[in-house]
Amino acid sequence: MKKLTIVSLIGVFIFTGIFFGFLTQVSGQDFPKKNIRWVVPYAPGGGFDTYSRAIARTMKKHLPKGVNVIVMNKPGAGAQVGTSLIYNAKPDGYTVGILPMPGLYMPQMFYKTKYDVKKITWLGTVLNEPMVFALAASSKFKTLEEVRQAESFRICGTGFTGPEVVAPITMETLGIKAKFIIGHKSSKEAILAAMRGDGDAVVFSYGTMRSHVLGKGFKALLLIGAQERSPEMPDVPIPAEIGHPKLGLLGTYRVIGAPPGLPKDRDKYLSDILLKSLNDPEFQEWTKKAKRPITIMDGSATKKTLLEVISLYDKDYRDLLERYFKK
Repeated sequence: MKKLTIVSLIGVFIFTGIFFGFLTQVSGQDFPKKNIRWVVPYAPGGGFDTYSRAIARTMKKHLPKGVNVIVMNKPGAGAQVGTSLIYNAKPDGYTVGILPMPGLYMPQMFYKTKYDVKKITWLGTVLNEPMVFALAASSKFKTLEEVRQAESFRICGTGFTGPEVVAPITMETLGIKAKFIIGHKSSKEAILAAMRGDGDAVVFSYGTMRSHVLGKGFKALLLIGAQERSPEMPDVPIPAEIGHPKLGLLGTYRVIGAPPGLPKDRDKYLSDILLKSLNDPEFQEWTKKAKRPITIMDGSATKKTLLEVISLYDKDYRDLLERYFKK
C-alpha cells in the first residue's frame, strides 16, 4: 500500500511538472498579441528613420497575423528623449527602438540621465558604419588642409549625443578650430542648414550622407571609423592615411534595444524575429536598391561589442568630451 502511494505521488509530481511546463510553454508562445511600438529617437526622414520603417515592414511578415510594428518618432535632446521612453517603458516586449551607440553613452558619462545603456536589453545590430566629415558646396573652404588652417570653421549638427559624438573628437584630433552649431532636430535639418550657408560642414553617417556626397551637394573630406576606403568614394581618405589611425575605430552602431528586465523568453523571441527580418530576402533586396548597407549582429554579440566600445571612450576620450558636455 505504501509502495502504491509513493508511486502514485511520483506520478502526480511528474504529471504536475509536465502540465506546468506545458503552461509555461504556452505562455511564452502567447506573445505578441498586440502591436509592437518601435521608437526612433529622431525626426522622420533621417537614416535611423529610413532603416526602421524598412525593418518594420519586414518584421510584420514574421509576426502573428494582425500584429504590426508601429514606428514612432520621438526626437529631442540628441536622441535622449526617445531613448528614455524606451528605457522606462514596461519590459513586456511591446516597446523597442533603434538607438545610436556609442553616442548615447556620452551624456551618461558626465551627468544623470533617465537611462543606462549598460542595462538596456540589446536585441541586435542593424549597422556599423563610418561617419563622413563633409563640406557643403556653398562653403568657402575646399580642402581638408584649408579647414585645418582656418581661424573659424562651422559645423552644423543635432548635438553631441548620437553618432555626432565623433565630431568634436575628430576636430580636436586634427587641430581644427570648430564652432558647433547644434540643436537641429534631425540630420536632414542640419544638412539643409549647412547647404544654405549657416555652416561649412556636417559629420553624419555614411548612409545619411551618401546621396548628398555622390550628388555633389557636399564634398567628403574624411571617412571616420573606416579601416579602408569606400569603393563609392575612392578619393576620400581614411584616418590611418592622414596619420590618425585611432579615428578609424570610431564607427557608429545602429542597434535595437528594449527596456531593462525584458523576460528571457520575449528577449529571445524578439531577437530571433529581428534576425529573421534582417536576413529576409525582401529586406536584403531593399538594402541593395536603397543603397543602405547592413551589419548584422545578434543580441549577445551586440552587447559584447558595445561594452568594448564604451570602454574605449572611457579610457581615451573622457577628458576631451567632458569639455563639450559640461559647457
